[in-house]
Amino acid sequence: MLKTVVFAVLACSLCGGALAQRQALPAAWSLRLPQQQAVAFRGLANFDKAGKGASGTTYMMPGIAGFAAALAAHSLVINSGLEKQKSEIELAADKVLLPYLPVLGAMRHDTLMAQALARLAPGSTPRLIAFPDQDESGWIVESTPLFAMTQDQSALVLDNAIAVHAPGAPKQAAYRNTVRVVSRASTHADLESNWNAQQGRQLQEQSAALLALSLEIALQQAYSGGDAPADLGAFRTVRYHEGRKEAAERAQVLSEQCGRALISNLRGSLMSVPVSAPGADPACTGAP
Repeated sequence: MLKTVVFAVLACSLCGGALAQRQALPAAWSLRLPQQQAVAFRGLANFDKAGKGASGTTYMMPGIAGFAAALAAHSLVINSGLEKQKSEIELAADKVLLPYLPVLGAMRHDTLMAQALARLAPGSTPRLIAFPDQDESGWIVESTPLFAMTQDQSALVLDNAIAVHAPGAPKQAAYRNTVRVVSRASTHADLESNWNAQQGRQLQEQSAALLALSLEIALQQAYSGGDAPADLGAFRTVRYHEGRKEAAERAQVLSEQCGRALISNLRGSLMSVPVSAPGADPACTGAP
């Protein structure tokens, strides 16, 4: 029953409800800064075509032993080819960031994480602590965010590797997972100007909003024991917006509110994705 209540609260928190956040988050907790201050950004890469035509080499070796050796050699070549293709795809994807390098180079974790914490409701009183400071009396959250920009430049995607430590247990994570949060696509006509305006204010604010939501999700999961209710049903294909195109993920739907779905995919990772317009509910104002 408690887990069901927590997930219902989590659904409401996705639309920015202060009451829901007060109920679902611990009253006092600390967010520990990463060791590195620079905020990591990349271009969102598509690996769907990686591996096609990776190797056309033929190995002529007689017998069973020869076949095994040929198979092993072919596997090495294929893996090497895949890694090369992935590297090339990633380098090409990163070119989308070129217009924003001055802004991205100025972003720092201490500023970004302070902005993210400021977006949380007053019922929770988190504080930012330096690496590797401890807080023996409260929950500690470790966050390693990796941001990406879609190739159409309309949206941001956050992959946040999060570890949550319960009070009095700083060495053993009570909960650990990667939380992906996909922003809504911007409708601005001139995306480059929009992201770069006022020293990248929109870029910074959107990044902070995604970070705040990912922290809420992970903390609420840890606070509830990290388990989903048993009645979520089978995995299904969830279609959502990734920039101005449609993407899909096989997942269980944990909750849906304010035009966003919180899902758990086949790898067990959590994703908060936009599936429809947020609607006119005032409680949804400010949702990423």
